[in-house]
Amino acid sequence: MKLLKKAVVHSISRKSFGKAFDIACGSRFSKLFIKPYIRLYKVNRDEIRHPSQYKSLADFFVRDICPTLRPIAPGEDVVISPVDGKIVDLGFAKEHKIILAKNNTYSIPELLSYEDVEAFQDGYYLNIYLSPRNYHRIHMPFSARAIKHRYIPGKVFPVNNLGVSTIKDLFAKNRRTCTVFETAAGCKFALIKVGALGVGKIVSSFQVGQEITKGAEIGRFEFGSTVILFFEKNSFLPDKQLTANMEIKMGQKIGTIRIQ
Repeated sequence: MKLLKKAVVHSISRKSFGKAFDIACGSRFSKLFIKPYIRLYKVNRDEIRHPSQYKSLADFFVRDICPTLRPIAPGEDVVISPVDGKIVDLGFAKEHKIILAKNNTYSIPELLSYEDVEAFQDGYYLNIYLSPRNYHRIHMPFSARAIKHRYIPGKVFPVNNLGVSTIKDLFAKNRRTCTVFETAAGCKFALIKVGALGVGKIVSSFQVGQEITKGAEIGRFEFGSTVILFFEKNSFLPDKQLTANMEIKMGQKIGTIRIQ
């Protein structure tokens, strides 16, 4: 059974399959599948701003949302969730490794593709999975300046339970972007956008060197994926309520960061 699962996952991760999937979902014909998609994935209809104006299923997937539905938690030192999703795993890095799901450990240098990783040793991380029903735009978790941004090419394995349980080191193999930010107090944190099956693009809407305020939109996915937040050692204090398998919303407080 495990071999069968692996064969299925490898088959659907092929570039040809992904390209065909992307074209199909971006076609005008795919508009007919928006209503069935809403029913299948139980998308919250109250959050759909313009239900009749989407040109395709892909257009619907990257829909925006009324800002009043995702208030940004106030507080000078407050860090917010950058996305809607489920916390798959969380904790502190040890021995240059972090555990992201199913007890799979990942090398910090490999995952971040960033030279100066020593500051992240013993740092805190969160792995947040975005399901097909979630709002898929990504927002700034804390006001900071983008100091490094890198696109890392790779596979497009699905990041759901099937993919994670089947493919070893999946998050380090998948296509992704890694951005390192620095706060006014000099604290660094990384935001990793991990691509997946059907993610034709990982869009980043900022420039290196840009100062970005908390809550500002900084990118989006096209179809389900994962965001990993990773904080420099001794810079972040997580909320006590955070637990694995917890559903969170963009703008919700997830902890505090050192501001002096």
